[in-house]
Amino acid sequence: MYKQKNVYFIIFCLLMSLALLGACNTTATHEANSEEDETENVRYYESEKGTVELPLEPSRVVVSVRDYVGDVLAMGVKPVGVSETMVFDAPYYQEQLKGVESVGEDTAISLEKITSLNPDLIITYTEDSYEQSSKIAPTVLIPYGELNYEERLLEFGKILNKETEAQQRLEQFQEKVKDKKVQLSDTLEQDTKVAIVEITDKDLYVFGKTYGRGGEILYNQLELAAPKKVEEVTEAEGWASISLETIPEYLGEADYILMGVRDTGSDKKAEIQSSKLWTELSAVKEGKVYEYDLASFYFQDVIALDYQLDLLVEFFQSNEKVN
Repeated sequence: MYKQKNVYFIIFCLLMSLALLGACNTTATHEANSEEDETENVRYYESEKGTVELPLEPSRVVVSVRDYVGDVLAMGVKPVGVSETMVFDAPYYQEQLKGVESVGEDTAISLEKITSLNPDLIITYTEDSYEQSSKIAPTVLIPYGELNYEERLLEFGKILNKETEAQQRLEQFQEKVKDKKVQLSDTLEQDTKVAIVEITDKDLYVFGKTYGRGGEILYNQLELAAPKKVEEVTEAEGWASISLETIPEYLGEADYILMGVRDTGSDKKAEIQSSKLWTELSAVKEGKVYEYDLASFYFQDVIALDYQLDLLVEFFQSNEKVN
């Protein structure tokens, strides 16, 4: 009888051990699956500030600087908030930004407003606000001016987990550029020179390849040249200030001139256009001056460039027909 009880006890202990082992395995499996689910819902991006944990598919993106709004839109992502500086005036963004809220201007971003939008990703190039933004949501800082439009678009493809879309969008634009260059082959000579000048209330600026105002399209995509003097002074910063007296020196070589006038520059424009230094320029005499809208020519992401390309090709072609 005693031996029989011992056998029963041993069997009972074995059954209990098996039950406990099964429970432990179930718990361990559940915990492992939970960790795996969490891992599958996040990605890791190597940023300027180190590794940033990002959501797999960011859906509430805040772009707190103006120059990166177009890159996000080009990826088919509609931000919940953007910097309002120049952005809402750009005609190529307006349809896509309907319902998107302002988080202030580049120099006066509202962290309170950003917080209220409950973002899952913030994009910036501003060092001053980076630390505070990072406390609200995962924040990626892309230094301004270090990447050209192609590199930046592909980088946003990585950030937003849309690398295929980025590559396709880039190829689509580059194919369009090739087509437009063919269209212009009978209109523009290979040595055609185009200058970009912008007027404010007090100053006169010329622009080169890297500072918007159509420079990317003219000089990098269509492969036209700026007057040599303009190339020299804009090489370092992408722009330079010139005086009224030096207009012939900088613009005299130009076959075409792109001219922008800021809101405060109307009086200065009248002064310049009434001067012989301006009226004697060959591009002015031949009517080959294109006055651009600053909001249309300010940005240089793929959406903005696509828009500018159409306008500039139309200008060159229509001007040729007139002459």
